[in-house]
Amino acid sequence: MIVLLPLSACSGGSSGSNKSDDSPAAKATPIVVKDSLVNGVTSTHSTFTTPRNIDVKVPQIAPARNLSQAIEVVRERSLRQAQWDSATKVRQTSSFVASSAQILGVKISTTIEGPKPHTFDTTLWYDANYGQTFSPSVLISWPGWAKFRNAVGQAADDASVDKAKALAALQESPAPYGTGPAMSFGSEGELLVTFPAGVLDKEQKTLLVPKDKVDPVLSDLGVKAQGASLHPSTFSGTPDARKTWWKPANDRPAPQSSPNLHPLPGDSTAGKDASADSHARPSKQPTAPSTTSTAISAAPVKDGEHPSTAVGIDCIARQCVALTYDDGPGKRTGELLKTFEKQKAAATFFEMGNSIDAAPDTTRLVAASGFEIGNHSSTHPDLATLSTQTLKTEVGGNSDRLAKLTGRRPMLLRPPYGDHNDTADKVITDNNMAVINWSIDTNDWQTHSAPKTLDKISKDVSIYTGPITLMHDIHDAAIDASATAVPNLTKRGYQLVTVSELTLNTGGVQAGHGYCRGNALVQDGYLCKG
Repeated sequence: MIVLLPLSACSGGSSGSNKSDDSPAAKATPIVVKDSLVNGVTSTHSTFTTPRNIDVKVPQIAPARNLSQAIEVVRERSLRQAQWDSATKVRQTSSFVASSAQILGVKISTTIEGPKPHTFDTTLWYDANYGQTFSPSVLISWPGWAKFRNAVGQAADDASVDKAKALAALQESPAPYGTGPAMSFGSEGELLVTFPAGVLDKEQKTLLVPKDKVDPVLSDLGVKAQGASLHPSTFSGTPDARKTWWKPANDRPAPQSSPNLHPLPGDSTAGKDASADSHARPSKQPTAPSTTSTAISAAPVKDGEHPSTAVGIDCIARQCVALTYDDGPGKRTGELLKTFEKQKAAATFFEMGNSIDAAPDTTRLVAASGFEIGNHSSTHPDLATLSTQTLKTEVGGNSDRLAKLTGRRPMLLRPPYGDHNDTADKVITDNNMAVINWSIDTNDWQTHSAPKTLDKISKDVSIYTGPITLMHDIHDAAIDASATAVPNLTKRGYQLVTVSELTLNTGGVQAGHGYCRGNALVQDGYLCKG
């Protein structure tokens, strides 16, 4: 079932971008698919009054875990943007724009009020056959991108907006990571290309690419997405032809071998890029310990080339580090948040029930500021020693606690001491969480030394691919070391990301599975099977 709405009703509440009723985009009818067609969907609702008024309603979709992870990434990045811009209010809602057995399209609409107001839509496209979520450029074939750009340029001319700005933004990462547009289909099969407020107009601006222009340039996934928009059916999330999106490598992959910089494996529209596959080329970058080595990145996409299909940060094309903190919140966690905010960086906090109970407002502050929160048990026992019933209290009970405070159940768990077994994994799986351990243990809890903690981080990030570091925000050593490490790593070119950002674009992390580093590589570490 679909609902057809006037375009202004689907533009984050703004109609100022559609002042002319004669414009093609103003006459277009966006598609909204009923939630009842999506199996396993659960609505999450997060509300906060500090540090600003926040109301966020987005779904989690059980059969599409990677899509749920992508929605979380967009939600958290939007909240961090609000924090960076000293916003006073955030509103975020979502709707489904396409649905079939394997394809699901989601639109997230965000309004940020304050000194630097933002209004933007984000569209995410999920294909169950790959088990992967993509940014909207995936709808367009690699050989067809030039013609698509021309069609968008013509639409900009027809709408009397700056063509050069439209084409420049078309190459950028979609909001909230950049100024790139959301893309979804209209009721006639046309493609609606919606740019964030401030890019082409004071309000959001939608350009329309007619069906006869878009049909010849659609990728295979684009054709399926168009069909799932015009003729929606029940989403099961069950693959009908499993395809390999990314095969984890044994060695650090070359940045340019990111799958997001190539057509999807098996795409019949790939043209000259048809030979691109999901196997990484090794990087030639040395991996000797260094406190000064700089991160390497893929060459920027050239003007007019097909943009990356990654959602947010591509942690193969860029070198990423996930700084994580256990046992909090602590007395200085708020100070730590400020360290990250100054660098516009991200982190993941694995919070323990006892600490949450002692400082619930800090837990809410961490969530409201756009940082990722994972489960670290209720009382910090060794999970491998517990009965199933006790595990349900330690694991499920802490997820309940976090849901009550933040409006959503966590998708990640770090077991105390990194220890877990099959019994624990069953309970963790039942609670829809992946197990996240680490590749860099700073031993901050043991040394209580900020210099030693800093030295460990600074050297080891150059050794590991997609490292996950372990610190504890209840210890001064971690807070003080981070105050130097965060700006230093940023200056060296590393992307400081959440665990979900680190893993999202290479399949994400699966419930009950263990990870010690980003999943671009085969997992290798204590109780990490991938």
